[in-house]
Amino acid sequence: MLAAGQSTRFGRQKLLEPWRGEPLIRKAVRCFLEGGLEPLVAVVSADPRLVDALAGLRVTTVENAHPEQGISRSIAIGLRALPEATEAALIGVADQPYLTVEAIQALVKAFSPGRIIVPRWGDHGGQGVIAAHSDVVTEVPLPAALGDDIDRPEEWPR
Repeated sequence: MLAAGQSTRFGRQKLLEPWRGEPLIRKAVRCFLEGGLEPLVAVVSADPRLVDALAGLRVTTVENAHPEQGISRSIAIGLRALPEATEAALIGVADQPYLTVEAIQALVKAFSPGRIIVPRWGDHGGQGVIAAHSDVVTEVPLPAALGDDIDRPEEWPR
């Protein structure tokens, strides 16, 4: 779970904003856990409130001390934190409030060894890897709104 962003466009740490009664980061982690993903690693910034927001959940937090160096750094930190015997990883971001347990389960169900499973809703975060290995990509169609993220306060649903 990538949660080390600086929320510069939002103006404050958006992952701590309440979403239906809980911080957005907690909602995202619960979605992944309820979708059957364990172990779960959340890559967070140095803001201790992010770790506090996850108290009581079965999640390992690791810090990306330099999130300004880009998302690939967070991905590498998260992958290194997984147990050595891990056979596959699902990489997700914590700022997609519409993501559902059912979407996570659909991605997990589509998994096949040697394949790259990609949600098809328009996000371009992993496009370099996907383009380099297009012969092993499996796309999972999901409703476009599930991939919507929140970057600015005016995008926050009322």
